[in-house]
This record gives sequence, C-alpha cells and structure tokens, in this order.
Amino acid sequence: MKLSTSVTIVLALLATPIAAQSASQLKRELKGLEKQAKKDPDALYNAGKWAKEMHLEKDATRIFKKVLKLDKDHVGAHTALGNEQVKGKWISSEKAKKMREAARMAEYKAKGFKKIDDIWVPPDQIADARKGVFHHDGKKVARFEKVAFQDGKVPHPVTGQFINANDLKKAEDGYYPLGDGKWGDEKQADKYHSDISRPWFIRSAYATIASTLPIAKINALRLHVDQGHEKVAPLFGDRELTPAKRPLIMIAKTQAEYREYGQAFGDGTDVAGAFLMTNENDAEFAIRGQGPVRPAICENHKDWGTRYIRHAAALGYVNSIAEEAGADLPLWFMHGVGSYTSRFENNSDAGWFGKQHVAKGGVSSVKSFFKTFALNGDMESTKIAFNLFQAGLLLSFATQGGNNDVTDAMVAVTNALSGKGKSNAGKAITKLEGLLAKNQDEIVAHMNKLIAQAPKAR
Repeated sequence: MKLSTSVTIVLALLATPIAAQSASQLKRELKGLEKQAKKDPDALYNAGKWAKEMHLEKDATRIFKKVLKLDKDHVGAHTALGNEQVKGKWISSEKAKKMREAARMAEYKAKGFKKIDDIWVPPDQIADARKGVFHHDGKKVARFEKVAFQDGKVPHPVTGQFINANDLKKAEDGYYPLGDGKWGDEKQADKYHSDISRPWFIRSAYATIASTLPIAKINALRLHVDQGHEKVAPLFGDRELTPAKRPLIMIAKTQAEYREYGQAFGDGTDVAGAFLMTNENDAEFAIRGQGPVRPAICENHKDWGTRYIRHAAALGYVNSIAEEAGADLPLWFMHGVGSYTSRFENNSDAGWFGKQHVAKGGVSSVKSFFKTFALNGDMESTKIAFNLFQAGLLLSFATQGGNNDVTDAMVAVTNALSGKGKSNAGKAITKLEGLLAKNQDEIVAHMNKLIAQAPKAR
C-alpha cells in the first residue's frame, strides 16, 4: 500500500475580514451601492472595490466590467481585472503574458539561450540545467524556485516560502499566509500551523524544516539543524547538494506526535530519536514544487531535542548525497554520521559519551558490529545507545584517528559518493569496514583520548 502525504502551501492575497453579516445582507448592500452609483464610473468602481473586500468576487468582476463599458480607459477597473497597459493600450493579462513570452523568446534565441525543462537558460548554464540546477542572482536554485522568481514571486523574509511580490510589505510587517486566501499575525499563524496536516515550512541555510511548533521555537532550533549539517559536511568534502535534494527535517512537537510519525513513516529505527522515513512499500512524502523527498524526522525532546535535531539534519544530508550517487549505504554508516554530530559535537562531549560506552562494555568486536548493527523497538535502550555511539566512534576514528590507511579509505568513500572515485560507494565502504576491523586497538586508544578530555562531572 502506497503511503502518500502531499503538503500544499497556499499563498494568496490578503482579504479584509468580512463583517458578521450573511451573504444575503451583503448582496442587498451591494445592490444599494450600485443603484446609488447609477452610471458614474468612479462610483461604480468604488462599489466594485467594496464587493471585492467583502469576498463577492463574481459581483466585483461584473461591476468592474460594467465600469469599462462606461469608461474604456478607467485605470482602476482595468487594474482590478488584472489588465495591463502595453504601448498605451489596455489588454488582458493573458495576452500581455503571451506578448512578453514571444519577445523574451526572440531575445533569448538571439543570445544563444536554450530552453531546458521549459526554462530559458544562457549557454554557460545549460549543463547545470540538464541536471535540474538553475541559477538566480548568483545562487543555485531548483526548477520550481526559478519558475517562482520568473513569475515575480519573492521569498517570505522569515519562512523563505514564496509569496506574491505585492504581499511582501505584509510579510515584513509580521504577517504570514494562511489557508483560504487569508493572512494572519504570528499568533494566528502558529494556531493554523499547529495542525499536523499543515505544519510550518521554514527554510534554514541548508535544509527545510517542517514542524507544528510555534515559529519562534522553530527559529531557535534552526541553528541546530544547520550545526548538524556543518559538523558532518567535512566528512563528505563539504559536498554541495543540488537544490532539488535540499533535505527536509521534520521536528515533532510532542512525543505523541513523534510516535505518530514513527508509526506512519518508520521502520523501527525511530527508537534512535531521529530516523529517515522508510523507503519501503513505495512510501512517499511530496512537497509541492520540490517533489518527492525522504524526510529525516526527529523528536523535540526536552533534554535530547537539540541532539536529535542535529542527528536528523545529518541523516537528511547523507541520504541526499547517497540518493544523488545512487548508493545504498549501510545503516551503521548512516546513523554513524548522525551520531557524529549528536554525540561528537566536540571532544569533551564525545569523551563524556565515551565514559558511558565503557560502562556498557567498551568497544565491541568491530568486525561483528558491522554484521549485527540494528536499531529497533525490541532492543534495550542501553544497547541502542551503545550502537549509536560506536557507529559515531568509528567515523570519528576514520577522520581524526591518525591512521592514514583508514583516513584514505574514508576519503575514498567520500569520492565514490561524489562521483570522483573509481570504485562505487559500496566497495569503498566495504574496504573501510575491513580496515576499521583490523585497527580495533587504535579505535579503543582514540576513544580513551576523547575520554581524557571529558568533563569530570555533568
């Protein structure tokens, strides 16, 4: 059975709140305004404006057209109907758009532009465009973003979601687009987005965050999403993702909400506090414009929340890299990357977790670890914590342990995922695993060095 969740953000013009009147009362008022206006174009136009403000859209359109029959050059009525003035003549917006497109096509062809996926791109950007990467103001953007910019839309200054340019002032004044063509202040928007079916979508520097948390809280957590990315990016040569592969990080507001996500999208690995949505049974999560994504989902735990968020950000990043490379990475490696940022943020932090690892038995057989690594609800919490730390420890050793052969093997994994290496990612990771297993004593020594930097008490 296919699991599909489609989330649509509706951005529309602000409408003045309707007074507590019935539709029939509004119709009667409008009829009176029209009767009073008689055949005065300006008075009729004002009646049309009132109808539009009261959400009587059909009546407003009818009245504006009536105004133009009385005054064919009435600027207000033409503007209200969306008409545009071209070379001194008023024409419909559709006709104006076609004229602009024809002029743009002639200009682009003369400059050597090529149409890729219905978007005109200059010669030096054709190769990128064929990979789904477009450019705007010096930045790489996805196709849907390029289309939005071409349509005159702009990012909301807080959320980063696209809005109409003429709504920018409302956004700058602290308002947010809601459903049904409405806008609201922060309190109203928080209430609207508190529903799990219509969460906030907020862009960070490296990812998109979806959450039902209040926006002020999301903005505070946005830092940890970016920290998670920045901690692990060097492991992969600071690989820049294509815009279409921008990770989606879903932060559950409550434990109950996290469990609901786990039941709907999980495969058992949600016991880690952060997990990737299962890719089994054709499960799919789609964001309008960007298309299908595989979100990383985490719990906003009162004590561990920021660690889970960093872990999820790392999972989202490495998954996007793997998808672009067509690689199937082992579970230990995926969560090792997550653990590297949730438990190895710095040496002191890693040392503290290292002490706990020693208390749980210390570094287990590395060779067996790769074969038996698991995360599921049947495991004791201590075993889950053990597996997560040791996975992170192996990557910490591979990058900072000082063993040149192991470090070179890790670089080979990075190169394979970026397409620079000669071998595929699977073979590169198998070689890395073999070298790690042969150097278990050095891995223990590396952990002990970290433990020596642990705080005496926490």
